[in-house]
Amino acid sequence: MKLFYAFFLIMLLGNLCSSAQKLPDIQNGSISAPKTLRIDGRNLEWNNFSADNKRTGVFYTMANDEKNLYIALRAVTSETITKIFAGGISFSINTKGKKREEEAFTITYPLIARNNANRTGAGAGNRQGQQGMRMNRNDQTEAQRDSLAYEQRKTQLAAIKEIKVKGFTQIPDSLISIYNEYGIKAVAKMDDQKAYFCEIAIPLTVLGINIDDKKEIAYQIKLNGRQGGNFAVRPNAGGFGGGNNRGGFGGNGNAAQQDLMVATDFWGKYIVQK
Repeated sequence: MKLFYAFFLIMLLGNLCSSAQKLPDIQNGSISAPKTLRIDGRNLEWNNFSADNKRTGVFYTMANDEKNLYIALRAVTSETITKIFAGGISFSINTKGKKREEEAFTITYPLIARNNANRTGAGAGNRQGQQGMRMNRNDQTEAQRDSLAYEQRKTQLAAIKEIKVKGFTQIPDSLISIYNEYGIKAVAKMDDQKAYFCEIAIPLTVLGINIDDKKEIAYQIKLNGRQGGNFAVRPNAGGFGGGNNRGGFGGNGNAAQQDLMVATDFWGKYIVQK
């Protein structure tokens, strides 16, 4: 009988823990930003995320203080990380509270420049080099490929020096330096668990928001995917895939490749307040 009650107690505690860990698909409510927050791409202040969005495959938290609006975002699966590196993430804020992207302030980050050596115009020597690289990858273990992809992603993120902005009244639609005079900050890194983590800060003054107004805004998080242009990365380039010979896409590789080419997004609402 004692064993029965002990087993029952273990099952009950397990169910309670599972319920406590379940996150909503979209964040509920407003959150005060951590007082010790630094935008450095290290997950020191955001240990518990507010939402786990299934459509995009990212964990995220939105927060604010009296100066800035913040977004912290983490992706853990190889497919989601590959899609982020292929086309970046666009974070849009519509201060009118409407779910309309064309009327929003938009930041796109990270922007990974496509390697010219991977384009169709590459010479015969480069093609031979790519073939040799693929042969070497076939000889590697899954752990070795994952480790190679992880190191390459860290290197690429460290090399990013620009943020793409669109729709801002005070800033022309353009690329701005990560060290800009507008106070916009964005930093992303790969953490020790080989997950992607990003922090973004946008001054409320740049968004035209007064903290005393308790403004309700609409926001969009969009994984752009590989849609061409100057900031796309081929998922199989340079060992990007990791995991297997399908560029990191397990199961149905064709379906995953198609998903890589299509943007996925969601909208939410947030009230900026003290």
